[in-house]
Amino acid sequence: MARCEPGVEVWAGWCVVSGVDSAQTPDTRPGCYYVSVKRDDGRYALLLGPLTTHAEALEKVRAVREKACEVDPRGVWYAYGTARLPDDDSVPIRAGKLNKEFGLPA
Repeated sequence: MARCEPGVEVWAGWCVVSGVDSAQTPDTRPGCYYVSVKRDDGRYALLLGPLTTHAEALEKVRAVREKACEVDPRGVWYAYGTARLPDDDSVPIRAGKLNKEFGLPA
């Protein structure tokens, strides 16, 4: 089970931060980072990743949000943020759902 800092949600073993602020200080802990989405039904999805740094994930949130809204018009109502897979092999690494759209392995 993931151990996340206070105020961060745990979903399926992932540490998920919704509503990314562009001035957010990047997390420097090791792990795999993703751009994530929380849908209006409360479910999460990993949209892009794994990325090697939180800073890289933060930089891609806006572009991923725009692409997600093209794919699903309801995406304007969803919350976008980042997620980190802890560096402890407790959760399998997987590809983000929009990786192909951004030239990453699917």
